[in-house]
Amino acid sequence: MPVAESGELALGNVLVPDPRAFQKHGRTEKPRRSRSVATGAPPTGANLGGAVDTLSMLSASQIRQIGSRRVARALAVPGAVGLYTIVLNNTGSGWQETFLLQVPLTQPVTPAPLLVCFHKFGVSQNDILNRTTFFQEAQARSWFCIAPLGAAQVNFSSLESQINVRAALDYVTAGFAIDPARIYGVGFSMGGGAVTSYAARHLDPNGSMFAAIANHTGGIALPHTYANEPDDADLDDNVPNFGDNLEVPDILDFWYGGAPSMNRYAYLRCSMMDLDPLTGAVAAGTDMSRNLAHVPVLDWLAAGDPLVYLYEQTDEFHKHIQHQNTQNTLVIAPGTVHSWNTLDETAVCNWLSQFTLQLPTEGSLLADDDGTWLRFQVAQDAGGDFTPFTWKSIAATNRFELTATRNLRRLTVDTQGLGLTTASTLTLQLSTADATGDELLLTGFTQAPSAILRDGQPASGVHDPVLHTLRLVETDAATHAWTVVP
Repeated sequence: MPVAESGELALGNVLVPDPRAFQKHGRTEKPRRSRSVATGAPPTGANLGGAVDTLSMLSASQIRQIGSRRVARALAVPGAVGLYTIVLNNTGSGWQETFLLQVPLTQPVTPAPLLVCFHKFGVSQNDILNRTTFFQEAQARSWFCIAPLGAAQVNFSSLESQINVRAALDYVTAGFAIDPARIYGVGFSMGGGAVTSYAARHLDPNGSMFAAIANHTGGIALPHTYANEPDDADLDDNVPNFGDNLEVPDILDFWYGGAPSMNRYAYLRCSMMDLDPLTGAVAAGTDMSRNLAHVPVLDWLAAGDPLVYLYEQTDEFHKHIQHQNTQNTLVIAPGTVHSWNTLDETAVCNWLSQFTLQLPTEGSLLADDDGTWLRFQVAQDAGGDFTPFTWKSIAATNRFELTATRNLRRLTVDTQGLGLTTASTLTLQLSTADATGDELLLTGFTQAPSAILRDGQPASGVHDPVLHTLRLVETDAATHAWTVVP
């Protein structure tokens, strides 16, 4: 049955949201360009319609508390079998997270797929329940399904929203029998941007990675969205009440600290690409979409979608990534509205279900921060910028290649995870595009090698007998052949 939420809005409309769209910790927060990360407070019962402080409606084997005070409330959704509203405190973002969780009618005997659904602009996670049949599709397939709020109703793929989505995923995957190789994502409009950005920025094999995603007319290029959405002189913003008369650029200003001209990197790290609003050209070097080469992407459009600029974004996105993966698919369906209704949920789930997570053995990655990116730990030279690198692992010949690096201080390589061995001679091809001196930290060296060669000449390396690592440093933009002999 439908669940009440604030009035439906569309991109292109002047936003007069329920102030809860920007609620933080159960109180209204005025947008400001910098925020401290505060500890979340438990929501009141009224926020959930009289929720209870228990998870007793789910078995202990299905659901459990992860972290101190992480779970604040759980409430069965009236009239929906196996559907629950879960509220998390202390997500790490400073924002409370609410999400819907659909569990299979019978507990799976083996780990089951998980479908993650991202809502559109201006509404809550109940968008998925009220306007799609994804929960029914999941239940019919014995899948788990969640619909996260993502911190706020108008979140535009912000870092805060992604932290909250990760908290929801961590909670569900820790408490349920989820198959990590069959986690799928789908999103519409703002949610299309959310699912693509989350997939491109969360590449930890020990965490939750998407095996395949579906993007329905998503806002995947935030500076392009900013340029195409109307804005006024801002004199009436938040007048007479907070949240009144805000346009999309005002909301983007809130999440990203101003206009794209002030902090383009902040926008682009949460976008798929930098699409020029005048020429339609894609800027080189800042496309996070390259990180999706191993992820099949279904792009879905309505032929007559009135939000032409969002149609253009998804169309150009598909063109840009088409060469990356032969499974990438574009569907242009009939329709003249910007709505979930132009999407075929059954077809989407059928398409997603074909795929399991396949980790690549080569590729080009764009890291936007220190952290885990596939089988690598990235440490940047400087924050607030991108770190690109191209790599290839050839297990059959025990060879690793690393080229085209920029803004890279250290790359820790999981040799075993890449199918390489330190028990036989390891060859490497290394170069650094900015010639700043890249530190390569190879794992799995329980013993120091007997010889290290660079272009056939003796070279130095540092072996750590405690951490079982070998440190090499390449300083040249030209490619050099390294040989490590056990």
